[in-house]
Amino acid sequence: MENNGNGGSNFLTGFLLGGFIGAAVGMLFAPKPGKVVRDNLRDESEELYDKAKDELNRLKEELDNLRQKVSETLEKGKSAFKEDDLAQEERDFEEEIKGEEEKEKAEPKKTKRTKKSE
Repeated sequence: MENNGNGGSNFLTGFLLGGFIGAAVGMLFAPKPGKVVRDNLRDESEELYDKAKDELNRLKEELDNLRQKVSETLEKGKSAFKEDDLAQEERDFEEEIKGEEEKEKAEPKKTKRTKKSE
């Protein structure tokens, strides 16, 4: 499944925001003393922070893997491009040599004339 650019980031933001709001509303409406509510809210926020941190690390790993695959693909493309350029240069050089050989064959051979003594 392919993400469009910010899919993971949007999910993470929504996850964090929804979790925080849900925890806060749930604790505020619970019939508990203020200190207990604050302690619970702190514990839940720490737990949510740890989950977010884990999700962020997972996304970083995925991004590193993707970056490595893109880098390898680019290197393969560059290598293929260079090989194609070299092959074209070889073909051009061979054609040039053949052209010169054909010119030499087409030109009549000149013989050296020497002056006869008078």
